[in-house]
Amino acid sequence: MTTTTLSPRSAKVKFRLAGGAQPLILLPTKVNGAGPFDFILDTGAGTSLLSAELAKQLKVKILGTKEGQSAGGKISVSLAKVDSLALGQAKIEDVEVGIVDLGHIAKTIGTKIDGDVGYNFLKHFRVTIDYQTGEIRFDDPKRIENFGRSTKSEVPMRLASLAKPLLLVDVHANGGGPFQFAIDTGTSTTAIAPEVAQQLDLQGSPMGPLTTGGAQVNVTAGRLKSFRVGEARIDDLVVVVADFFSILSQAVGAKLDGIVGYNFLRNFRVVIDYPSEKFRLE
Repeated sequence: MTTTTLSPRSAKVKFRLAGGAQPLILLPTKVNGAGPFDFILDTGAGTSLLSAELAKQLKVKILGTKEGQSAGGKISVSLAKVDSLALGQAKIEDVEVGIVDLGHIAKTIGTKIDGDVGYNFLKHFRVTIDYQTGEIRFDDPKRIENFGRSTKSEVPMRLASLAKPLLLVDVHANGGGPFQFAIDTGTSTTAIAPEVAQQLDLQGSPMGPLTTGGAQVNVTAGRLKSFRVGEARIDDLVVVVADFFSILSQAVGAKLDGIVGYNFLRNFRVVIDYPSEKFRLE
């Protein structure tokens, strides 16, 4: 059984962005009390991950393997358990982890990656990402919040499924919608499915590979006149059109029209309240 140990107040953790124009959030994470190590914050991952190197270094015992699905296709994941994962004062004990080679992502963003903080850690908290201050807060959801800030938008979010806990929200683009998008802090540029691009009459031009879901995918890029989650709106948003959505939709058991990535989220203070199933942009 997974137990949650929380500080009486909230845990605040400084993060850094790595990867230049396509950055990912890196968090100092302790595993079994050792570290801190650099982990990606990844709301698109169901299970937290350790790099093969770190698992070896910490002598983590492999319990089995399973097939996973990334944007790049099927991958084999070794399964293990760690005694604890901690981000500042926010600590979860007895956590299942996957052990994978994270070398390709590390190469893409130009820095070493030791792991990935996924849903099985995050689901216990109300997570607030402040891109302006480079700080993340993990709150006990039972704690009453001070509503000092103006909320641009609060929308219900839902999980694709418990087995594939992608966070889904309704999105409106170019006046059309609602479309069903996943919120993914592990994706740099907001991405849309080809049929949605066609529907929105988006003209794309080829660009280099994009990092998403731990894989590199070739994509075309275009601009949307408007992109809106609830009342939070960005005009003239760069998006990429990628053809992995049919595979991804099949894998998660829900139709995905796109992924809301860093280039939209960075404009807001992002609150992901897992237990209350609410997504807020301030």
